[in-house]
Amino acid sequence: MSVPAVGQRRSFDGHLCTIRYVGPVEGTSGDWLGVEWDEATRGKHSGEHRSVRYFSCKSKHPTAGSFVRPSRPSDPPRSFLEALREKYASESEQDFADAALLGAAAARAKAIEISGKVVEEVGFEKIRKQLAELQDLRIVLLDGLLIVGVLASYDQAREEHGEEARKIGETCPKITELDLGRSLLSRWRDVWDICDQLKHLRRLKLNGNRFLPLEDDLTFNGITELHLDDTLLTWDEITAIASRFPDLTSLTASANQLTDLTSPLPSTITTLTLEHNEITSLSALRHIAALPNLQHLSIRGNNLSTVNKDPTDNTIDFQFPPTLRSLDISRNKITSWAILNKLPTVFPALTTLRITGNPLFDLPPLPPTITEASKPMTVDEAFMLTLSRFPPSLTILNYSTISPQDRSNAEMYYLSLIGKELSATSEAEEPAILDTHPRYRELCELYAEPTITRAVISDGSGARVIHPRSVAARLVKMAFYLPPGDDGPKRLVKEVPGSFDTYQIKALVSRLFGLPAFWFRLIWETDEWDPVEKAAGDGMVEWDEDSEDEERPGVGSGIEARDGPDTSRFVRREVELVDSTRDIGFMFQGEVGEIRIRVEIS
Repeated sequence: MSVPAVGQRRSFDGHLCTIRYVGPVEGTSGDWLGVEWDEATRGKHSGEHRSVRYFSCKSKHPTAGSFVRPSRPSDPPRSFLEALREKYASESEQDFADAALLGAAAARAKAIEISGKVVEEVGFEKIRKQLAELQDLRIVLLDGLLIVGVLASYDQAREEHGEEARKIGETCPKITELDLGRSLLSRWRDVWDICDQLKHLRRLKLNGNRFLPLEDDLTFNGITELHLDDTLLTWDEITAIASRFPDLTSLTASANQLTDLTSPLPSTITTLTLEHNEITSLSALRHIAALPNLQHLSIRGNNLSTVNKDPTDNTIDFQFPPTLRSLDISRNKITSWAILNKLPTVFPALTTLRITGNPLFDLPPLPPTITEASKPMTVDEAFMLTLSRFPPSLTILNYSTISPQDRSNAEMYYLSLIGKELSATSEAEEPAILDTHPRYRELCELYAEPTITRAVISDGSGARVIHPRSVAARLVKMAFYLPPGDDGPKRLVKEVPGSFDTYQIKALVSRLFGLPAFWFRLIWETDEWDPVEKAAGDGMVEWDEDSEDEERPGVGSGIEARDGPDTSRFVRREVELVDSTRDIGFMFQGEVGEIRIRVEIS
């Protein structure tokens, strides 16, 4: 049994961890292993015991650490070939190993003859078949199989190492993709010893391992794609490792708690994936912007929310090369159009963009100071308002190919919203508003400048007042009342934005009168009158709309008694406000006074 050492990997009952401390713990007897669990929620602390810190965890989670006794049995480690045979060969490990040795010896010897006839040992054909299958393997997935190196030991003895390493190249020489993720690997030399035997290896996955510092004399030739997800390596460590892969073109380093990318990567990189890290600003990407061959960048699932670390600073002084055509910034924390306005500057040759899942698209399409509507933008609005901020070089947005019609519709809609925003503000505020819409002048040249009707004007003293004929001033005065009851009628008057729909009106009434939501009907009593229908023989003359009957009643308040002399033959025309998403402004157009709405309990 090997002596535990700091940096070694262990597995206890199937749970992986890394030894961070070996020694005594105050108040206890004997030595302990301080371990950091890969599953950070499994531990109890972060390396402290009774206010004494014994070790530090790489994970930022407060319960990644535990103390375990060195005598606690751990899951046995495997060699590379043991894991390979367990995964891809049906024989038991020892039977296969013994048979493989016999099969190899038999293959080197002359054919066996008995009484002049060529024969074979029983089982050789099966072993040959299995060996042939291993030799033809190209994609090998050994993640989670507790591989510790070439040998099944934490002490990779060099005198036993060479022969076993050569067997790797003989057993599976055609491997092009290898996954060694979530294993017991901790030394880069052990990884190199395996990869050096695989001359056709191009894609290497080491996700979920925890590594010691990189040794100085290692170079991983031939590998073009490297995955280092969830290794908790720092950015400086990642760039140092990438520099040892001279043929590397694709690097994935997701879920590593990365915040700042402080050093450059090798210039060979064309695809870079940094998903589910903790990058907060566009300026954090400055050092990778120098990559001359970068084509695709993904920072999906980070904390991107500002242009710079200072959220009030929206200046940017770097840009990516024209080779970068594809960007994924979906599922970040973008809440402002300021970042989108900067993307065409930072990524001038962008053709493909994915940006879904940001809280920005849960907001209304216009600021709340411009419109009373509080509904989040629809999917179509989000698509159009995003697309319109990018030049025609952008051809794919959120996996949708952009047609010429899509673009023109988006740009005209965006231009109309800018017009509404300008109309709702004063002329003095116009320069600041246009700074937030960099494409405004360009779009005006394409589609003509929108008509601006100022909603905010000056009253001569410098005070801002609402223009009486502006959209912002279009409020509908509505008088809601309950029919007479035990305590008499209740009447409440409210000015309601014309942009409200019936659902919003009912929500307002529910609050005003304390009624259960949607347990009532809203009846609009119009200013038009209809004749009262009478049974035959009542002697009532039916009202004709073209008649000049002088007894046609005048317009009252809507709450007066209906049994007066003027209303004996006529009743107000009533219209129910049925549930609809249509703005009430379409119903109450023109110069209207007070709108009478009767609330009837269902």
